[in-house]
Amino acid sequence: MILDLKKIKRSGKDSSDFFFIYQPNAEIITLPSAEIDGGVKINGTVYLTGDHSAVVEGEVVFTLKGECTRCLEETQKQMVLEFSESVDADDTDGYPVKNDTVDLARIVDDLVMMNMPVSFLCDEDCKGLCAGCGTNLNHDECKCKNK
Repeated sequence: MILDLKKIKRSGKDSSDFFFIYQPNAEIITLPSAEIDGGVKINGTVYLTGDHSAVVEGEVVFTLKGECTRCLEETQKQMVLEFSESVDADDTDGYPVKNDTVDLARIVDDLVMMNMPVSFLCDEDCKGLCAGCGTNLNHDECKCKNK
């Protein structure tokens, strides 16, 4: 997922569209029993802003799949995240330009990690499991004495 700023400059343009499919490391998913289904699709545009700087903006789309935090049923949600980042050869803290290239992997990894939900629900109104008998309250009414 490398953007070559030199190649854009040589084309005589000041921007270029891009599209990548990326499979990030599993460590960026902070939810237990969750994973990215398929890959992460990155679609965007890079705008040159100087000799060794640019703005990269676009959209990251992926499907998160795993167990519902409340009822433990398998569920999935599509996540759509927008981003806009400045990149510069002189930037040592953010996302640097190295040899007139930008590696989108760190930008995407950071974006996915920062937007990972704290809980993963099959539905906002999920009733969860009965603490007494373990019945999924979304499908059945609990008949145990622990009401």
